[in-house]
Amino acid sequence: MVASQEKDAPLVSVAVISFNQKDYIGQCLDSALRQTYRPLEIIVADDGSCDGTRDIILRYAANYPGIVVPVLASTNAGVTANSTAAHQACTGKYIAWLGGDDIMVDDKIARQVAVMEADPLIAVCYHDLDVFDSATDASLRRFSEMNRPREGGIETAIRYGTFNGGSATMVRRACAPECYDARILVASDWLYWVECLQGGGRIVYINAVLGRYRRHARNVTADTSAARLLLLDHLMTCAIILVRMPCYAGEVSHTTARLLVSLARRTKTGRMRLMLLAISTMVAAIFISAVKVLLRLRG
Repeated sequence: MVASQEKDAPLVSVAVISFNQKDYIGQCLDSALRQTYRPLEIIVADDGSCDGTRDIILRYAANYPGIVVPVLASTNAGVTANSTAAHQACTGKYIAWLGGDDIMVDDKIARQVAVMEADPLIAVCYHDLDVFDSATDASLRRFSEMNRPREGGIETAIRYGTFNGGSATMVRRACAPECYDARILVASDWLYWVECLQGGGRIVYINAVLGRYRRHARNVTADTSAARLLLLDHLMTCAIILVRMPCYAGEVSHTTARLLVSLARRTKTGRMRLMLLAISTMVAAIFISAVKVLLRLRG
């Protein structure tokens, strides 16, 4: 049964990011098609897959014309460029992001839209995820067990980073930037979430498991060397935020210190130097925060 087919119900775009996921993309698209919410468009951005994923996407597009919309790159351009292609193809009031190997619970979209429609100041809405093993389908843990859920404004998003799972996140398209920042090669989603909040909106959390996040050998976060690259991407993001939004220098310094500690733990050479840099950065964060408090008290 379709739960919401009212004429004034806002269109939702499901933005699916795909690359060489022939074993998973069908299950992903099926979960999007099973959503109880309508109207819905499913934008499938494929980054030059060469394993048969494109053929599967085209078959779904033929079977569900006007609903499944393929955006196919001729060559592999990377996750940031592919995410931009997906974003720019979306026409809905809201965009629900989904990895091509992840799964939505049937009423996910309906529940997120209800929350966002109730408060126009909500720019980003996310929920908990069931993290599961791809080979056995066994649940491993909840996403919230490793990433404490948080709510708030842009300061929260900058200070604590990507506490929201990408495949759990819905954004208000009017609040989102025009594209992902091409300078960040892989982990460009954090800056995207931050920019969604730049206009004064809030990020809110639904305390329910409304999706499944697949763990398998090809996950970027499963590779130690790739994890270091993600940390470097996040440090690049800190630099970009500091230049664009210097008023959040305290929050940026706090996050930078935490990232440097994580990078030091994954680095054999120069570890002590990174730790000392992290300590000095944290001291700077504390100093900046103290100055802000004093200025507010005087004001």
